Amino acid sequence: MSRIDRCRKPPGGLGRAIVRGWVIGLTALAAACAAAPDREQRVAIVGPDRAAFPPVAAFLEHGCGTLDCHGQIGRNLRLYGFDGLRLDAADVPGGQPTTIDEIDADYRSVVGLEPELMAAVVADGGARPERLTLVRKGRGSEHHKGGALIKVGDAQDRCLLGWLANAVDLTACADALQTP
Repeated sequence: MSRIDRCRKPPGGLGRAIVRGWVIGLTALAAACAAAPDREQRVAIVGPDRAAFPPVAAFLEHGCGTLDCHGQIGRNLRLYGFDGLRLDAADVPGGQPTTIDEIDADYRSVVGLEPELMAAVVADGGARPERLTLVRKGRGSEHHKGGALIKVGDAQDRCLLGWLANAVDLTACADALQTP
């Protein structure tokens, strides 16, 4: 076999092996694409009771939702309301009271931050809430640009943990609003 023939024809059936590899690869790719999630499909958010969220939203918005913190568009935990970012461009911070739509957006933001962990904490009746970044950063046990804003056992902590356990402590939530 001449040198030119050796370059044209792969030795020992290598050509078939390459073709077989391509076929297997393309088949795997096609299967992966067929199994990809439907972009139009919606998944239900599983979290604590939405109806019990407004007093929790009020203290989160007041303490965390200012324009220099979580009340800005670029944050993964984004809070809307009176003290910061508004859903309606016609509303300005410090203007109209927080709207129901803003509370709904805050709920989705808080519950959607770590949906699987949130669902697990709620399913466990609020046990081991420190699994949630929201709790760890709020308490300062994980680095948080705003520092530790919640102390274990204080009104904010009781309000948040009560909500996670589906047993909101309304007195704690009212007291949490008074916390600077």
